[in-house]
Amino acid sequence: MSSVTLYARRIHMHLGLFLVPWVLMYALSSLVFNHFATVRAWYGGNMNEFQKVEEFDYTDAFGESVTSQDAARQILIDLDMDGPHFVRGSLDAGQITVMRQKGFGVTRLTYSAGEGKVVMEEQAANAANVMTRMHIRHGFQQDYWSAKLWGLGVEVTALSMLFWILSGVWLWWTIKPTRFLGGLFALGGMGLFSVLLFTL
Repeated sequence: MSSVTLYARRIHMHLGLFLVPWVLMYALSSLVFNHFATVRAWYGGNMNEFQKVEEFDYTDAFGESVTSQDAARQILIDLDMDGPHFVRGSLDAGQITVMRQKGFGVTRLTYSAGEGKVVMEEQAANAANVMTRMHIRHGFQQDYWSAKLWGLGVEVTALSMLFWILSGVWLWWTIKPTRFLGGLFALGGMGLFSVLLFTL
């Protein structure tokens, strides 16, 4: 066995071990997406239920130059809840909803400018909504170290998958007894993908 093949096998294996939680999360959450109606039925038709926790006055006025993102950040800071989040709605429409993301569950803050109040709700966390929320988290846009590290994890996982493909092809070609059967599997996979690509 050549040194290149040996190193490819070791890196292939060690990356797999390092990324076990990431790949497991993407695998299980993909099953949830693929059987969404069934999984949702397990939770009584709503696997993203929110429960009202508190409602309080919030009369801070935001100037015309303040964006919805800036306002959301200010609300989180005022409530001592600053952290990764995304925003729905707009100040121009008079209401923004701040989804404060956490490891388990989400805190939803709805700010109504006309009423001068914030309603706080907590998501009832369950395995399905935790995994699917992790699945769709991505990017480096948010200025929080935890969000950036998560984005880095996604990047490493994606690049590792590309390496697994390349190293798998390399190992298939260098291990001669596997060439015929491996070639059939490769052709089968590409054939099925091509058929679905042009018929769906």
